[in-house]
This record gives sequence, C-alpha cells and structure tokens, in this order.
Amino acid sequence: MKEIDQTSALILSHVSNSAIVHLPGRKFPAVAIQGDSLSIMLSQAKSFAKFFLNQKDEELYFEALDLAVKLQAHLTHYEEVLEKKGMTIPYAPSAKENRIANEWTEV
Repeated sequence: MKEIDQTSALILSHVSNSAIVHLPGRKFPAVAIQGDSLSIMLSQAKSFAKFFLNQKDEELYFEALDLAVKLQAHLTHYEEVLEKKGMTIPYAPSAKENRIANEWTEV
C-alpha cells in the first residue's frame, strides 16, 4: 500500500459524501466517495446481481456481479487503510464479512 504525502493532494470540489481530488503525479483528478456511500453502492450492485440471477439473465447477472466485485475491492482497501490507522468503519457488515460469490448455475 503506497503512502501519499497528505499535504500534496488538492481538493478541487466537494459535495455531500464525495469530493474531486487531484493526486500528485496523476494527470486527471479522482472522485473520492465516503466509505459508507461506497458500502451502499456495493449492496445495490449485489441486489442487482441477485435480481438478474432470479430472472436468469446471464449477461446482466455477470455485469452486476463484476461491478459488485470491483466495488468490494475498493471497499476492502478502504477498510484495510482504516484498520491500519486505528479507525473504525462507519457501516456493517464489513466487505470482508460479506464476500461476493458467483451463484450462477446453468439452467
């Protein structure tokens, strides 16, 4: 995990639950999303995957599953950083406790 100089990130804009942040060495700024908001997005992606699983829509199921896996990876990293800094996560369950699994079986 690469540590970043805390004084060099530039906050370009912020609104409730997110900010536009320009990190050093990057050509374009990033969107920073609050951890609890990211957790909600993960839950929504998992709900979409479950819906498409029940509808037996293989293509949309795997699109939603892929999105959930990517969101979970970001959330897991967030949790690891907070743990390293001695901070608690602002939601439950954690991404580590609520792992994603492929539930698709051929019909």
